[in-house]
Formats: sequence, structure tokens, C-alpha cells
Amino acid sequence: MEESFESLFEEFGSRILWGIVDQCVRRGLVDVEGLSDSEVVGTALLDFLKETDANAAIVDGEVAWSDDDVHVLIDHSEGLLGKASEAMRAEEYWFAILFYATWMEHWVNNILMSLSVRSGIPEGVAVTLMRSCGFNLKIKDVWASLGATPIAKAHMRTMTDLMEFRNGFVHYKWQSRSMTDESARDQRVKEVAQSAQNLVTALESLEDQIIFFGRRNALRAQLGLTE
Repeated sequence: MEESFESLFEEFGSRILWGIVDQCVRRGLVDVEGLSDSEVVGTALLDFLKETDANAAIVDGEVAWSDDDVHVLIDHSEGLLGKASEAMRAEEYWFAILFYATWMEHWVNNILMSLSVRSGIPEGVAVTLMRSCGFNLKIKDVWASLGATPIAKAHMRTMTDLMEFRNGFVHYKWQSRSMTDESARDQRVKEVAQSAQNLVTALESLEDQIIFFGRRNALRAQLGLTE
């Protein structure tokens, strides 16, 4: 029982450290291409500690922190994919589409935010850009303007289908259809949901190339994390 707790605690610590490394790499604060895997991880963590020490307030000879000193970024990606997988196993394809499409939108925004900050765009401006642009504009014009590796046309079609079906489900219009049309519609919904499973793998691979230069797994391995 004790070993199990220690193992869990160690993994929790590694995940926190990976979160630091992940954000440093995403924001271009570490020269991934010019450093080895261990150097990338070491540099990211050391720079984080230096910045933390520099910003800490000293009160009566001790480090004092306030809630404003700690910033938390919540990543819903893993949970969304988990819910999507559960829905697929239950053959609840509309719900699977809802979760896959929401994950996909988070994924797109994450890539674009990372590339925006890397290019020197203030974070507040980047957030405004994300809020003001529609999904298709993001994966085409905005994506290209930030110099990201283009998304394959086949993947882009699947992404568009997912968003259209997700929006149709969320903004339901209560339109009646014949039984034949509804049966065909159900089959199409199933196909779109199934196509999302392969899409996730493809987009995660693309993210690895764009953000981590193909080294995400190697960097995580430095902290004892595996997929």
C-alpha cells in the first residue's frame, strides 16, 4: 500500500513538472531545436524556479505568497477524450461527437495560442483573436498566417463535419424527418463519430511536430512519463 502511494505521489510530481516544461516549450521560452532532451527539461525547470524566486515577496525574512502569485491552467483534453470514448462504447454517437468536437476546438485554440505567443503577440490580443474568429477561419487563414504546418485536407473535412454535427446537436432545431431520412442520418452520425477517433491520433501527431518538433514523448520520458 505504501509503495503504491509513493508511486502515485511520484507520478503526480512528474505530471506537475511536465506541465511546466509543456508551457515553456509551447510559449517558445526554451530552444528545443538547439538543446538535447535533458537540456530542454532542465532549462525549462531551472528558468521556472528562477522566475519564481525573482517574483517572490519576502516578508519578515520569509517567502510570502498570495493567490495572485499562483496561476493555474486547466486542461480538459484528457477528460473530453475519456467521455468521448465512453460514449462510443455505449453507441451514443451524438454525445461522442459533442465531446470529440469540443476536444478538437480546445486543440485548435491551444495550437494557435501557442504560436501567437511564440510570435510575440500579447496573450490578451491572442485571446481576443481566438474569441472573434469562427472555427473555419481559425483552421484556414489564422492557421496559415501563424506559419503552422498545414492540416491535411482530408482531416480538415472531418473537422468540418464534426463541427457541423456538433453545432446541429447543440443548436437543435426540432425539424421532423421521414423514417428513411432519419435512418440515413443516424448512419452518418455514426460514421462521423468513428472518423473522429482516427482524427484525434492524426491531430496529436501534428501537434507534436508543430509544438515539440517531434520530441514530445522523448521529453516526457525525461520525467519518467510514458503514453
